[in-house]
Amino acid sequence: MKTELTIKESFKGLGRNKTRTFLMMLGIIIGIATLTIIVSAILGAKSKVMEKVAIFGFDEIAVFAGTGRVIGVPQDVPTVTLKIEDGKSILAEVNNVKAAAFSFTTHAMPVKSANKNTESPIVATTPSWVEVWDTPAVAGEFFTDEDLTSLARVAVIGQTVAKELFGSEDPVGKQVHIREVPFVVKGVLQAKGTSPWGLDMDSRIIIPLTTGQKRLLNKDYINQIKVKLRDPAKMAKTVEEIRHLLRERHNLQAGVEDDFTINTPKLVTEMATQVSTALSLFLIVISGISLIVGGIVVGNIMLISVGERKQEIGLRRALGARKKDILSQFLFESVAVTVFGGLVGVILGLGGGKLISLFTKLSMAISWEPFVLAFVFSGLVGVLAGISPARRAASLDPVEALRS
Repeated sequence: MKTELTIKESFKGLGRNKTRTFLMMLGIIIGIATLTIIVSAILGAKSKVMEKVAIFGFDEIAVFAGTGRVIGVPQDVPTVTLKIEDGKSILAEVNNVKAAAFSFTTHAMPVKSANKNTESPIVATTPSWVEVWDTPAVAGEFFTDEDLTSLARVAVIGQTVAKELFGSEDPVGKQVHIREVPFVVKGVLQAKGTSPWGLDMDSRIIIPLTTGQKRLLNKDYINQIKVKLRDPAKMAKTVEEIRHLLRERHNLQAGVEDDFTINTPKLVTEMATQVSTALSLFLIVISGISLIVGGIVVGNIMLISVGERKQEIGLRRALGARKKDILSQFLFESVAVTVFGGLVGVILGLGGGKLISLFTKLSMAISWEPFVLAFVFSGLVGVLAGISPARRAASLDPVEALRS
């Protein structure tokens, strides 16, 4: 029997019982739709991760006080192992360092304006923070070296803080109180969104480091040094130079653990993707189980179909159809059902993903991967589910089949 005739007979067989065909497709549709949403979510998440890593900076290195620090996880116990002099030494002695910002970042602290209150992390830093973090002021201006020297009580606030304390009003020139200490708003920062670890970067308030240390926090140490590199290709070498310099300055003998942590964009990327990867694997397993269940449904319904179509099979055999023709027909029916169900599942999955992205903050990416995965997985399920029913149909005795 020619291939065209086999395909034609297969579609006829599927069309004779549309309800049965739909039930076979349903499990595949659900499984592939779920898989499509997951793949789109994974791709969208990866894109978002790279965007957020770009906020950190692909040409920058962050040094934190204390060992074993995890970015985005606050420490309850203060670590006093970094000093301003450490940052100045890095800037002066490591050739590949273009700029450096020294800072002390606090947990959220109470902040209020005339009649509104909020809580914000406070970043006491140097004017070079603008260059290193690539976050200029979009209203007003950032504080200057003169503000740093004079311990000026000025602040540059994030977009979230501006909305919470001043609404639609221009906050520049107005006063805020941080821990009851008055500060004049000198500028409003450019919006940066959330960090790779989920923190609102627009909720920060930036003040001069000297002001923070002596007027607000009473600290003589810092907890972060962030440096911008001249040549990002030399990042690994620069990390080692900074590590060697700090160990020497901190008098750490060989075998003694670092009392600081150096993080690079690679570490930030790995950290941000680990959580999403673990969740993605879990969801993919669930989708796989759904596809397996769908395949079992297809196989069982196909077996029932073979029993119901014995006379059709016997007549075909009597008219000259060979075993392999019957085998091919039923196998094609199974694959056709699952592949078509897979394509429907992809369309529904993409539509569902679009709806999810509209009503939630979850980012979805549309690409060719879901279509390829749908074709491969649904085709594989169709073959595996159809083998047993196709063999049973092909092995029926023509005479016995006609008598049934």
